[in-house]
Amino acid sequence: MQVFLARAFATSLLGILSVAYAGAAEPAPASSAPRGLAPPVIEGAAGEPVDAGEPAASADGVPSAATPVEEALPDQPGQPRGPKVMVSALDEIDPSGAGLIDTASGGLPADIYAGSPRAAIVSRIAQLSAVPPSPVLQSLQRRLLLSTTKPPVGVTPVDEPSMLAQRLRRLLAGGRVGEAAMLGAQSSREDRFARQAWAEALLLQGRDDDACGDATSLRQSLNEPFWIELRAYCYIIANDMPAATLTLDVMRERANADATFLALASVLTDGAKVKIDALPAPGAMQIALLRRARLPVPVSLAGWLPARQILVAGGDPQVRLAVIERSFRAGLASVEDIVGAYRAAVFTPDQLDDPEAAVGKLNVAQGNALFFQALLARSQPAARAAQFAASLERADAQNNFPFFAQTVRQAARQMPALPETAWLAPQILRVLMYNGDAKAAGQWLSMLTSPTDVATVNALRIQAAIVYPSAENVAALPQAMAWLGSNGAPGAGGKPWLTARALREVPLLNALGYTIPPEAQWAVNGETVPASLQGAAGDATRSLARSAQQQRVGETVLNVLVALGGEGPARAPVGAVVRAVDALSTIGMRDEARALAAEAVLGSALRQSK
Repeated sequence: MQVFLARAFATSLLGILSVAYAGAAEPAPASSAPRGLAPPVIEGAAGEPVDAGEPAASADGVPSAATPVEEALPDQPGQPRGPKVMVSALDEIDPSGAGLIDTASGGLPADIYAGSPRAAIVSRIAQLSAVPPSPVLQSLQRRLLLSTTKPPVGVTPVDEPSMLAQRLRRLLAGGRVGEAAMLGAQSSREDRFARQAWAEALLLQGRDDDACGDATSLRQSLNEPFWIELRAYCYIIANDMPAATLTLDVMRERANADATFLALASVLTDGAKVKIDALPAPGAMQIALLRRARLPVPVSLAGWLPARQILVAGGDPQVRLAVIERSFRAGLASVEDIVGAYRAAVFTPDQLDDPEAAVGKLNVAQGNALFFQALLARSQPAARAAQFAASLERADAQNNFPFFAQTVRQAARQMPALPETAWLAPQILRVLMYNGDAKAAGQWLSMLTSPTDVATVNALRIQAAIVYPSAENVAALPQAMAWLGSNGAPGAGGKPWLTARALREVPLLNALGYTIPPEAQWAVNGETVPASLQGAAGDATRSLARSAQQQRVGETVLNVLVALGGEGPARAPVGAVVRAVDALSTIGMRDEARALAAEAVLGSALRQSK
């Protein structure tokens, strides 16, 4: 029976198109800001404005710009009047809703914030993780931050960051400097928070002339630390040293002056000798000064994404490797980039022969590169299988499965499925399924013929139905769920690891809309949100059902991102993942819900405890 199940599953998987759910390319951002809109000027035949009569008044007697006005427009040259039409003036454009993408280019709908209070949305945006450890969440967050929308109702106090400013800050924190610069160009001159984020993006790009142009004229009037620093910096690049020195002297008299900024500025104004070993609180101004003074960027900044461009351009190969790996995990570098960086790392034959012993003396990125090269260096199937398993275990420990799966895709596809390596099937199938390599997956599945493999085959059936919902896989799902429910039920003497699997997988399947058989009903609500989940993540998790039921799309997406963005779907509490999947399904984002569930199940190792 077990042999039949394995072969039937392999056959069904072979018929599925090899399309990786997480491999879709993100649409490129717009190359320029959208054109501004203004109420049209209606002219008569002679070029004179048409007399439209008195505009309609609002309830309080004041003419309303949004109220339609009946006007007579010419329909033929030389005739002053024609049929009457209704002309409505456009509402004032709120730059907080400005964006670079729309639904046609992968963005979210413009009305996603309908019904949500502005204060709640701005607060949630500020709580977003800089880089969620999940390609699905990264894509969702990017789309949210860059979409053109109608801002939620409400007014942001002048002394608090606007919605646009918070979006720009999150983009910068995630290393999306170019997109932040493009989006920031649409900010209003009065929004000092958004203008600051825009100026920071320009400085990080090395666009000093733009950062010191008319668009940042606020630097001449505001006395907040950033604007004074920018004022001094702009004097320096303009070679106005008297004004720069005077501004720096004023800054030194202030208690909150940035000592690192002052030290770096003195290099350019006075020729001082300065060595910067670390930047505890890095900022765009400091990076701009380091670049202008031609000083090396501290190695400690390798993990700070906004500085990745200047770090990659540096000469330290270890720093470059760390920056490229960090960029890849943030969705800012391609698979080709990271594979090339891993291949370029230099190791000794002894290190490649025993990477487990050598990795203790290397940093994380070097260690990952060593394991990658060691995998490729193994020529014997058994040795390569052992190294693959060790590399995957290392990736799981780093909560790095989706990114690891992408880097070793070719190695996994080329690894032969042989009797002596059949034990690797549960591990390698996670990678093959993630990447949509159905043919190779079918070959490995055919190796699972032992009676002891039935639990693994059952787990793979469930994973396949989530990742690839083909007719064949969906048809096989009820039997797989019934088996898991019967064998994992605590009262029936089920093994703890099977019970844990049921409590994770059955609620996810229920959230995706599958019918749960009676044998597995006990697991549907068995895993709740832990009371220990506090802070922003806990609040967002508990708010998911309400925002989804009220069809507050943008608010729901933000709740999902805050709830899961810290640990990702593979590490977050099961109850939080289930709520997120259910919420996304409720608001109509079923593809995203399925992708999130797939990442949750594939990102977790099949641990079969005795």
